[in-house]
Amino acid sequence: MLDSNMKYQLKLYLEKLIQPVELITTLDDSEKSTEISTLLQDISILSDKIIFII
Repeated sequence: MLDSNMKYQLKLYLEKLIQPVELITTLDDSEKSTEISTLLQDISILSDKIIFII
């Protein structure tokens, strides 16, 4: 979902986080929910301060 350049830039930005951030979602079985879930998983992998909760 995110290209490698975008992931790199986002990772640099996320390294500045001091406190953990929780990404909490309420998803259904729709295609958009699947896309959002994939995006948030991609983001959460970039920093140990990001916690993705479904």
